[in-house]
Amino acid sequence: MIDYFALLDQPYAPWLEPAQLKERFHQKTLQAHPDTQTGLGAPDKTDATFAALNEAHQVLQDPKRRLHHLLTLEGAAPSSTGQTVPRQLQDLFPEVGSLTQQAHVLLEKINATSNALSVSLLKPQILNLQKETNVAREKLQKMHDESLAELQAVSKVWSQNPGEHLKRLTDLYYTFSYLTRWTAQLDEIEFQFSLH
Repeated sequence: MIDYFALLDQPYAPWLEPAQLKERFHQKTLQAHPDTQTGLGAPDKTDATFAALNEAHQVLQDPKRRLHHLLTLEGAAPSSTGQTVPRQLQDLFPEVGSLTQQAHVLLEKINATSNALSVSLLKPQILNLQKETNVAREKLQKMHDESLAELQAVSKVWSQNPGEHLKRLTDLYYTFSYLTRWTAQLDEIEFQFSLH
């Protein structure tokens, strides 16, 4: 397994400063870009290095993927089996599930209509669902911001005793996993209703 922190010369920590990560990524990719390596006789190696740098940047800029990578390097990779909804998200779980179900039913009604008048009669339901989706999105964003703040706090004490914070980081990983998944579901709802 490639250590993406080492590849991009980043501190081995749960939180990375986005601007510094981006700057280092650009420096490294300029050095390894295939277009700048003409005539050196190793285009396959250059392409592989460039691809690895891109993958490293994608992983390290995303809190969920960065945590998974860090925990894996620590030998404590999160398990996908037996995963429970983090306590702070338990109230949102049924809310997002209900919104998804309502959207599915409403989309079926829309797709079953044969004319514009029938769709216009469903407009109040569509607007109400969009309003509820926006409220849920705001809650998800607030929890995401709070989780980022917690991640920064853990990162400040991480180097003193990494093993002591693995459980907390695993919980944050699961939190980001659910928040990412639910945000994608709400994005899909918005997209589907934007088509009508």
